[in-house]
Order: sequence, then C-alpha cells, then structure tokens
Amino acid sequence: MIGSSKLKKGFRRRWNHPDRVAGWVNSGLNIEFNDPACRAAWMAVLCRAVAGAPVRDVLDVGTGPGTIAQLWAEMGCRTTGMDFAPAMLKAGDAAATKKRLSIAFVEGDAEAPPFSRKRFDVISSRFVLFTLPHPGYAVRRWVQLLRPNGRIVLIGHEHPPEAKARPRGWKQRPKWRPDKQHQEALRQLPFVDHSPGDLIVVLEAAGLRDIQRVPMDEVITARMSLCKRQPSLEVFRNNPFILVGRKEP
Repeated sequence: MIGSSKLKKGFRRRWNHPDRVAGWVNSGLNIEFNDPACRAAWMAVLCRAVAGAPVRDVLDVGTGPGTIAQLWAEMGCRTTGMDFAPAMLKAGDAAATKKRLSIAFVEGDAEAPPFSRKRFDVISSRFVLFTLPHPGYAVRRWVQLLRPNGRIVLIGHEHPPEAKARPRGWKQRPKWRPDKQHQEALRQLPFVDHSPGDLIVVLEAAGLRDIQRVPMDEVITARMSLCKRQPSLEVFRNNPFILVGRKEP
C-alpha cells in the first residue's frame, strides 16, 4: 500500500513532465477547446450549470493548462486556476496571456486548497477526482470554500463499452506509458473508474442540494460537427457530463 503523500508526489512528478504537459495541451481530450463552435457550446453549458446564481469569483481545481479556467474568464468571471503541477500552471499562464485573459494561477493540493472559507461563488473541476486518494475529503473542503448558494461543477466523461479500444490514429508517446509503479498507484485511487452516480453520492454526502446532471446537447452537436470536418479526430468516443450541486444559504 502506497501512502497518500507518496502517491501525490508520484503523480505530481508525472504531471510536471514536459511531454505530459505538451500532450495534455494538444491531446484529443482538449483539442475540442481550440474549435470556436465547441468552445461556444461548452460556455453555453457552463452558463446553464450556474444559472440563477451570482457568479463573480470562480476557482477551477486541477486546472492543468487552464482549459476550463479560460472559459470562466471569457464569461467575465474573476477566475483562479489551481493545480499541484507547476509546469501545468506555467502552460496555463502562457495560454491565458496569449488570449489576454486575466486568470490567477496558484499552486495547491486539490484536497487542501490554500484559500479561506466562503471565498468563491463557483468551484469547478474536470478530470480531477479520479486522481485523488481522498476525493470525498476534497469535495467537502471545496464546499467550505463556497459562499452561500455557491455551486460545485464537476466535469467528466463516461466511456461506452465500445470505446475501450484506442481510436484509430491515436498514438501514445513512449514516455507517457504508465510504468508498473504508476499502475499500482492508480489501483489505489478510489475513483480511478467512477460513474456520475458515484459523484452524485459524494456531492450529497458533502451537503449539497439541487444536484443535477446538466444537458450537454450543444457540446455533443458541436463535437459531431468537428469530427465531420476533421475525421482524424476520432477521439470523442466518450460521453461528457456535468454535475452541479448548490450549497445551502
């Protein structure tokens, strides 16, 4: 059994690797955000996720290169992107500067963010909880950082059974291949393979209310259009989802 601190240290080292950073910025999981139509669709869905709530200050946890943080900033929010990998934060800051977006990038642990309570109106995360030794603790801490009526927005994707095979044209760089130690570390993460239903239970346990799965119709349509225009992007063999929960006043 690998201890939590050692797990995090190993994952942090891997996420800081230059090839990993470059791959994450340019990979199929992020390539859609370079498409204007897909980008607009994602912003529309995020707007719907937080509709009816004051949205001034937003924290994106595990922001990586700032993919989701950029969308909040483009929507006019005061945005903070937090990650435990300095190399990812550097890439995010460079991308934000290039797009003339004002985003504060902060290094921090997703299970213990370095912020005061009731600081944010919205806290979002994408592909983060599966990397954490204690995802339940993390969500509980995020709720503490929310102002009354604030929202937690969890972004992920489901893998249909037919999507287990690698898409045609998908190539993994040799340095990305998980070694035996990494595979063992992944096996100790409780959410390495989770469903939206699992996340709903965690949100409920953290005390959130009005938990909903946000319709993703705009995103699905934009993705299909992008794949028709660029057939080589056969990487969208997953179903994106967004879950949102509200903190009580």
